[in-house]
Amino acid sequence: MKWMQCCPTCGAELNWEAEHGNPECDACGAPSHPDFNACWACGESFEEDNAPSDTAEGYVLAFDCSSRKCEGRVAWLMPFCPWCATAQRWQPSEEADAPTCVACEARLDPTWAFCVSCGEEAPLPEDCFTCGALLEQAEGAARCEHCQRIVCDACFGDYTLPEPRAGQPGARGSTASARELLLCTPCAEELGASPVEEEAPAEPEPEAPEEPEADEEPEAAEEPKAAEEPPTARAAPASSPWEVLGVAPGTPLAEVKRAYLQLITQYHPDKVAQLGPKLQALAAEETRRLNHAWSELRQRAGSGSH
Repeated sequence: MKWMQCCPTCGAELNWEAEHGNPECDACGAPSHPDFNACWACGESFEEDNAPSDTAEGYVLAFDCSSRKCEGRVAWLMPFCPWCATAQRWQPSEEADAPTCVACEARLDPTWAFCVSCGEEAPLPEDCFTCGALLEQAEGAARCEHCQRIVCDACFGDYTLPEPRAGQPGARGSTASARELLLCTPCAEELGASPVEEEAPAEPEPEAPEEPEADEEPEAAEEPKAAEEPPTARAAPASSPWEVLGVAPGTPLAEVKRAYLQLITQYHPDKVAQLGPKLQALAAEETRRLNHAWSELRQRAGSGSH
């Protein structure tokens, strides 16, 4: 498979740039690394003879090279080994119901929302990944933010996941904050996440009546008036998916998709990586809201409801 041209999460076109002061390939312009012996994107040799390694700043080298003679590691979907230039043999998804891109017919991973080759939206599965129910008969569907699988409304919910303090990963009782995620039931159980509970508004405490001073005579009590009915408390309406995406109700799905892609790109992890933890958390929350709104409108369009 050609290296990713589009993000599998939002479909935005990827503009690959070298990071951490790393060089670029003269042949194809792909980002590289000073220790690489070849370009991972086109296989061009750099005429270097560096020892293979399993680490390189800016790259997650988590897979063994396809060549048995090479001891180096490669990142996911790298077409060529950056150490020996051997073409990698990435196998497409072996799942029987793995989707195929309707635009370029590329084999897609079931966890992708968009084709990584052309950016076309991935087709929705027919069944819920968790319970097997038909999605077209479900009231809603969403993609789990952990396993990235599509599940029906009965199998997902909003959960909070504690984040460990810096320097103390996994330490009990050391959580500094919590993330709110949309998770499927199995992932929530696996991660030990807690369901988000809506807090009831606190009732105001009644004010104690002021006591008159000793040298003042108490005023005559006013006759009781007929009790006035309090105005009906109206809860602020939750933002509709149309409002979240900034489009008018009834907007064609193609225009909704363009609005979604334009917004989701602003909160991409690469765009907020240099921001502080609080701003990154806000960006993650906004991304969750945008994904939820887009998933709901796309599901409505598929079922013919408005």
